[in-house]
Amino acid sequence: MEAHYRAFTIDELTHDDRFRQWVIERDPVAERFWLEWLTQNPDKADTIQMARAFLLALEEENTSLPAAGLADITDEIVQTQPDRRTAVRTLPFWRNTAFRVAASVLLVLGLGYAALRFTGQPERQMQARLRRISPALADGAITRTNTTQQVQDIRLDDGSIVQLYPNSSLNYPAHFAANSREVFLRGRAFFRIARNPKKPFWVYTGTLSTQVLGTRFMVDADAGQANVQVTSGRVSVYRSGDVERARRDRLTEQIGVILTANQQVVYTQTDEQLVKTVVARPTMLQPGRADAFVFEETPIAEVFARLETIYGLPVLYDASTMSRCYLTANLTDESLFDKLALICKITRSSYELVDGQIVIHSNGCDNN
Repeated sequence: MEAHYRAFTIDELTHDDRFRQWVIERDPVAERFWLEWLTQNPDKADTIQMARAFLLALEEENTSLPAAGLADITDEIVQTQPDRRTAVRTLPFWRNTAFRVAASVLLVLGLGYAALRFTGQPERQMQARLRRISPALADGAITRTNTTQQVQDIRLDDGSIVQLYPNSSLNYPAHFAANSREVFLRGRAFFRIARNPKKPFWVYTGTLSTQVLGTRFMVDADAGQANVQVTSGRVSVYRSGDVERARRDRLTEQIGVILTANQQVVYTQTDEQLVKTVVARPTMLQPGRADAFVFEETPIAEVFARLETIYGLPVLYDASTMSRCYLTANLTDESLFDKLALICKITRSSYELVDGQIVIHSNGCDNN
C-alpha cells in the first residue's frame, strides 16, 4: 500500500498532495488512506505525526503555503539519530487543576548531545553567555562533565538529584541563591527536584529555558531541535532569548508555553517557534478501576470525561451534536490512540491533535 511513502522524509510528506489533503483539507478519503497506512507501518508513526504537527502549526497563518515557503521552514527539522523518538502528536494540557505538585515529569529537550551554541567558542564567550543568564552560573560555579560511559549522580545544594548522562555537562552553583535555583545543561540529564514553591527551579540550555516548581524531568540538550515532554505535573517553557530580554528589560510578562501531563513542545532553530504537541505514548496518570474502560451503552460525554481524567488531556467536541452517541466496547488493553480510533470508528467520527488538545469531529450518531 504505497510502500514508497516509507522512504519519505518529513519535508517530503509536507509537500505531498495526498498528505496535505488529509492534514489541511481534512479529506475523508485521504484520512482513511493514511490511517490504514499507519496501521500497516506503525514504525513510521513518529515521522507522520511530526509532519502533521508542523502542517497544523502553519495552517492558522496560511493553509496554502507554497512548496518553496514550506521548504524553508521544514528544512533540516529532523537531523536526529534514528533511535531518537521525537513524535509530535499534539495532545492537550491537563484540565484537572489538582496537579500532583511533586509528581514526575519527563522533560526531553531533544537537542542532542553537542555543545549547543558554545561548540568551538572560546571559554570567555561561554562565561559571558552564562553571566547574562545568571551570574551564579558563571562566577564560581561548578562545572561537572561526564566523560564516562555511565550515568553519574550529582546532588545539588537543595537536595535535588541530577543524573548526568555521558558526554554531558552541568553548570550549577555550590549554593543556590535565596530566591532562585538555576542550572545550565549541555547534553542529557534526569532531574529529581526537591519541592520548593518559593524557589522555582530553572534549567537553561542554548535554546530553551524551562521552569518547574518541584518534580522530575529529563532534559536532552543539543543544537538544532528541542523537545520537552511532560508525563505529569506542569512546566513552563520559554525560548532562552525571550527570558534574557525579559530580565534585561525588567518585563513582568514572558511569552512561553505551559505544558502539563502527556504534552510536549517541539522547538527548532530553523523557525525558532515553540510548537505544542503530544508525547508519542501518553501514559495513564492514575490507575483507575479495572473496568475503567469497559463501556456498556455509555454516553459519549462520560467516555470523553473518563479519558480526560485518566490521561490528563482535554477532549474538545460538540456536546450537542454528539448527545445521542453511546459507546459499547472494552478498551482496557488499548493505547490512548487506539482507544480514540475505535471510539471514532464506532461513533462515525474522527479526531485530530491540535495545540496539545484532542479535537473530535462528528456529524452526530442519529443513524448509528
